[in-house]
Amino acid sequence: MRVSGIKLHNFRSYELYEATFSERGTVIVGPNGTGKTNLLEAVYVALRGNSFRGSLADCMRHDHDQTTILLDMPAQTRRTQLLRDGQRISKTFTINDHKSKILTAKHRLPVVLFEPNELRLISSSPTRRREFLDGLIARVDNEYDRALRAFHRTLLQRNELLKKHAENQSIWRDHLFAWDIKFVQLASLIAASRAAFLYTHEARLGNIYSSLAGKQTDFRVEYLPSVTMDNYEQLLLDRLQRSRDHEVITGHTSCGPQREDFLISLHNQPAIKVASRGEMRTIMLAFKLLELELQTSKHQTEPIILMDDVFSELDATREKLLQETIEKHQFIVTTTDARHKDVPGSVIIKTA
Repeated sequence: MRVSGIKLHNFRSYELYEATFSERGTVIVGPNGTGKTNLLEAVYVALRGNSFRGSLADCMRHDHDQTTILLDMPAQTRRTQLLRDGQRISKTFTINDHKSKILTAKHRLPVVLFEPNELRLISSSPTRRREFLDGLIARVDNEYDRALRAFHRTLLQRNELLKKHAENQSIWRDHLFAWDIKFVQLASLIAASRAAFLYTHEARLGNIYSSLAGKQTDFRVEYLPSVTMDNYEQLLLDRLQRSRDHEVITGHTSCGPQREDFLISLHNQPAIKVASRGEMRTIMLAFKLLELELQTSKHQTEPIILMDDVFSELDATREKLLQETIEKHQFIVTTTDARHKDVPGSVIIKTA
């Protein structure tokens, strides 16, 4: 799978813009604030049907009612069109002559995205770590993606019911209990999938980490559920029942996958406490390179690698190792540093 070029109309900072991509690699060079990330985002939207920076409405150029992305590939042309009608945004995805309002799973093409913020996730909040893990699993497991969407819809409905409580009404209690059952069923599936993913890939993550670090390192990863994984569904239901009064006051579900986390350890100690800045970035690179392997295996084709100013976060050794990895794939890299024009096989385009 390769992308050969892109044309933009009213996409974020671009009124009209056109670029050609190398079959192997493209380095986008320019100062901060010149639209490098916007260009990377446009490629991502065309391939995946959503943005990694917010809603598609945010992608529309200010005070314009129509945005178009035209992505050229050897076997197809992908056109994404956004139209604004008052507060409503409509989307149309066209692949060759086939149009649809959503980009379905079979038409979403594999992309592995490297962002600077992700390299700092280990020291970030549990919420962002959950989102990172969920996104990774969902991109390589369509069943998990569907289950995750169902879980979030159920969580939203349950929270709405908590906010509209009426303790003296048995109908309300029965209604809430029905949502409790659905919630714990989906919660059990989500927690089990997360735990299984981390357990299954722990050894491979450790090997990738050691390769990037240049030395053998004890690496562990562990899921931290709200209740023990044995009999998770019943234990979570019991905990929800005990927390009912508190949840009615707050209007939020107190426990479950939406509050769980995972722990990464180096040398038998929590990485968040002992890892250096370089080690934290290496951990996240290990997760990304694992995703690259899993995406390649799932789709039987090499994903496109999009990297947003990641080299600035790495030391020379890790930068070299990462470059050696991405050279095997088509990549599009943004940077403020013109030195990276020397990435083998790449061409340069400049934003201004």
